[in-house]
Amino acid sequence: MLSVCANQMEIQNWPINQELKKEADNHYRTNLSLAIKDQEPWEIISRLTFDGVAPKLTLIEIKGLFDWVNKKVLKNKLSGIGLELGAGAGFMSAILADRPEVQKVYAVEAVENIVKELGPKITNYVLKDKSDKVIGCIGDFDNLQLSDNSIDFVFDFYSLHHSPDLGKTLRGTSRVLKRGGFVLCFDKTRDNKLTIDDLDKLLDQEYSRESKILMGLNPDIKHTRRQNGEQEYRLSDWEKAFKKNGFDWIEHYHLARVTGNFILRLIKKFISCLPLFIQIKITKILYKNKKVNNLEISNLVFCPPVQNFPKEISLIIAYKN
Repeated sequence: MLSVCANQMEIQNWPINQELKKEADNHYRTNLSLAIKDQEPWEIISRLTFDGVAPKLTLIEIKGLFDWVNKKVLKNKLSGIGLELGAGAGFMSAILADRPEVQKVYAVEAVENIVKELGPKITNYVLKDKSDKVIGCIGDFDNLQLSDNSIDFVFDFYSLHHSPDLGKTLRGTSRVLKRGGFVLCFDKTRDNKLTIDDLDKLLDQEYSRESKILMGLNPDIKHTRRQNGEQEYRLSDWEKAFKKNGFDWIEHYHLARVTGNFILRLIKKFISCLPLFIQIKITKILYKNKKVNNLEISNLVFCPPVQNFPKEISLIIAYKN
């Protein structure tokens, strides 16, 4: 295993599947990372982590989301050694590493240019002289070069739904997690009522012209979510994959924004102050027979920190037995 040091953030080169490497080398994010490397850190974060569609989002709000989850949801708190799967430039890894209880975070990303060209700049922006708390790993999250039972928590920000074999990915994740460790996913869980045909239709949706421009793609060439390596997993698919691969307690919440007219926002704001189990009882009534972007909303709670996020979040937590 080779490793070099750049701007305090250690970079490791892990073995990587050649098919994945070829895909990563040809992926739009490879060219995008080179095109934006000289921009200001927050511009890079906005383009790469949030696809340029969250202009009002702030660093404080993102840190606030982790505080909210740590306080209201997690049985075991964020601490010790972490691992982020599909970490991009390491922005979320740096946010996690900035927490005093977190010792370090391994940020695994398959696109070499993102780790080498952007990782040091982004981690320095967030962590300043603590940038060595993030270790950038150019590698495959199906081939983790970490010891068994060495990681306290694993984080995913809209990456695991790119795994073509979720069971295989979670099997490797379970191997490196300590007993009592957990996987924390900010991702998307599709509605359990969707059929396989429904999921295929979602994958074959073409990106909008504006999205393709933000992604650095030719807007006149068709590019679908399937071509971008996305997969569609219903909540039941997530639960099945976790339970088959060493996880015995899975929780799911749909983190909703406080939106609507003035009165409706006041009502939702009030509900957001209630314990989660009470919120869920209320929203099961309010959202009965309603659909939200084909997502599973059976455990909907109002989460003020996601107000300026580009989309509502499916939160999944799975604890290793």
